Amino acid sequence: MKTVIAYDLGASSGRLVAQNFNGNTLEMTEIHRFTNKPVYENGHYYWDYDHLIRELNAGLSKVNFPTESVGIDTWGVDFGLLQPNGTLVSKPFSYRDTYTEPYVNQATNSIPAYELFQQTGNEISAINTLFQLMAIQQRYPQYLQQTAQILMTPNLLMHALSGIAINEFTISSTSQLVNANKQWDEHIQNTFFNKTLPFAPIEMPHQIVGSLTAYKNIKMALVPGHDTACALSALPIQKADSIFMSIGTWGLVGKEMETPNTTIEAFQEGFTNEGTSEGHYRFQKNAMGFWILQKLREEWKQQGLHFTYEQEIHELTTATPFQTFIDPDDAVFFNPSSMTEAIKNYCNKTNQQAPTTVGAQIRCFVESLALKYAHTIKQIEKITQTNTSEIHIGGGGTQNKNLCQFIANATQKTVYTGSAEASSIGNGLSQLRALGEIHTIEEGRQLVANSFNMMEYEPQHTSEWQEATAKFQQILHN
Repeated sequence: MKTVIAYDLGASSGRLVAQNFNGNTLEMTEIHRFTNKPVYENGHYYWDYDHLIRELNAGLSKVNFPTESVGIDTWGVDFGLLQPNGTLVSKPFSYRDTYTEPYVNQATNSIPAYELFQQTGNEISAINTLFQLMAIQQRYPQYLQQTAQILMTPNLLMHALSGIAINEFTISSTSQLVNANKQWDEHIQNTFFNKTLPFAPIEMPHQIVGSLTAYKNIKMALVPGHDTACALSALPIQKADSIFMSIGTWGLVGKEMETPNTTIEAFQEGFTNEGTSEGHYRFQKNAMGFWILQKLREEWKQQGLHFTYEQEIHELTTATPFQTFIDPDDAVFFNPSSMTEAIKNYCNKTNQQAPTTVGAQIRCFVESLALKYAHTIKQIEKITQTNTSEIHIGGGGTQNKNLCQFIANATQKTVYTGSAEASSIGNGLSQLRALGEIHTIEEGRQLVANSFNMMEYEPQHTSEWQEATAKFQQILHN
């Protein structure tokens, strides 16, 4: 029996999970869970680094059994700036901060947007590491002057626990600063910063790189740093034409590819290419997940309305179907002061009646999310000139059976869902590979299939969803 522990941090929560491997199956046990959200200070959104470190250590203090190793994965694009003594220059900025938006146009005046896309494979987005660093350079130049090391978020946390300074490939590939050779691109850096920045070198995952400072008996494993890359490696995909989805605060929809797709069609439709655990690429679209619903819940609580998950499902199922649609990926929903008002404004703009009850709001959100995912999958099929028959979903979204069924209905494809903790599982699989217990992604995926139940959803109510699709398309192009 081998036990590894996986730290999986999302943009709203974090968890430490133990995985016991007996040679044939995995067994998971949650050790520690905590909240995570940006804090607003001095006009900016930051990640509460001190809180994260406290929670990482709190989780490790609960590990009272023999453990081989630990690995860390997080959300993408964010990073930390370290001084020569290893302390932070400032709290890490959060991608939720919109102060980076002006720097997109500034960048594309120097390197045309399509050329930047071709060079990095990344969608041009204000949240990307490149634009965050440009904003820091212009507004807080002293920060870069004090910086001796730049680490992406999972590697920043790894450094805090072990003192090891490495940037992992999958997380680095979200930055808009990595080229097709899987290296930090010197031309981009020299263009925008007049020098190469002190990024720690990029290495591939599935390796032991040291041990924890406070727990010398626990090895530090370099795992896929991006939670989506971890989740993808834990989906028991058998068919090469399958679509993968990871649904949490954000939703990601894509297809595994050996090389980046940097066609003009991919660029125009807002697709991106990010690394997989195998050094290949996820051709995907970064989409909305449960962020809208999370913000609505906060507003309901402020109004004194408290709903359990079961009550939310009841509200959804008793609301009338297909009354109102939104484009969940519209910029108005990115970080509004009131999500209810954002939905109202969108409905006014598209000549629709805004949902007025909790059930109507939930149904509007869930139906629209499923329809937008279906729209994205059709785009993937067109751009890659392939047809797909199956969809594999990982992440917390798998627990929402209505959404999973709606995705099957909207896409007219079979949907398979695995564990809600797909990212944690993929993290653990990478550690087992680093330890020599398993050897390939195929072996890991078969291990997942042996260990966890999969749900299957077949399309239902075809004609109703076809009508809804036609109506939704009109809203998208309104």
